[in-house]
Amino acid sequence: MSTRNSLKPNGYKYLIGVLVLLLIIYSFRLNSNYQKLEDAFSEQKIELQAELDEIIEDYKNVSVKNKEINKRLIREINKIIDLRDSIKSLEKSNYNLIVKYSRQIVKLERENRRLFIQVDSLNKQNYALLQENIIVKEQLNKNTKSQKTLVAKNQSLIDKQKKLKAKVDIAGIIKTSSIRAIAMKERSSGKLTSTSRSSRADAFKVNFDLLANPVTDPGRKEILIQILDQNKNVIAAKGNKKLKNNATIVFSDEIKADYDNNQLGIVSLVLVNRDDINKGRYTINTFVDGIFSGTTTVKLR
Repeated sequence: MSTRNSLKPNGYKYLIGVLVLLLIIYSFRLNSNYQKLEDAFSEQKIELQAELDEIIEDYKNVSVKNKEINKRLIREINKIIDLRDSIKSLEKSNYNLIVKYSRQIVKLERENRRLFIQVDSLNKQNYALLQENIIVKEQLNKNTKSQKTLVAKNQSLIDKQKKLKAKVDIAGIIKTSSIRAIAMKERSSGKLTSTSRSSRADAFKVNFDLLANPVTDPGRKEILIQILDQNKNVIAAKGNKKLKNNATIVFSDEIKADYDNNQLGIVSLVLVNRDDINKGRYTINTFVDGIFSGTTTVKLR
């Protein structure tokens, strides 16, 4: 009996000591686990912020010309910045929010992937369009150069054609022999004879030859005779005609001659009123197909 009573207190002491030791060990472990949990929380928080910073940087590096995509990118960047700021201010006890934010980041990454795929597709389309635009511009430049070359060649051909036409026109002009002109008087018999006296002049006789020209077109040719006194007045005016140089002349006689490229004699008899003929020098001009061909003078006393 006395032996049991003496051992019992020692047994309690031993039990209490064991419990205290266990409590110390449990507290140490609990404190150690808590510290580990805090360290894991801090590490996870830093990792989440770093991941969000990378996502923000990725968004900022995206360049796309599509206005709607740009607006969407800006909205997404603002959402991510808000989420990052929320994580920064997160208390250590909010372990559940870490899990929630982690899920949000996973969702964001999925959305980012879809958005970046769309942006990449647009960029590829823009690049393809840019390449196509470069090819089109190069082709347009080639066409422009080719067109300029053709225009230059065409202008050169036009100039050559003009020069050739000018040469042909010159070669096609029908030249005349020297012009012979005399004043004539009418006798009582009606016969005309030459005279040098102005008071007896009843007509002017003009004759010359159209010379042979194988280049000009054959056919009917218009011949004009113009007689001028010393005051440049037209004698026996019949009408007026426009020449090829656009000048207009008053003529004294008009002849239509059938020309076959061979030499052809022309005779013009211009009847005049004696009262209109005075002493002096008279000029006779000839025109063939609207081109001046020759001149001569007749002096009357």
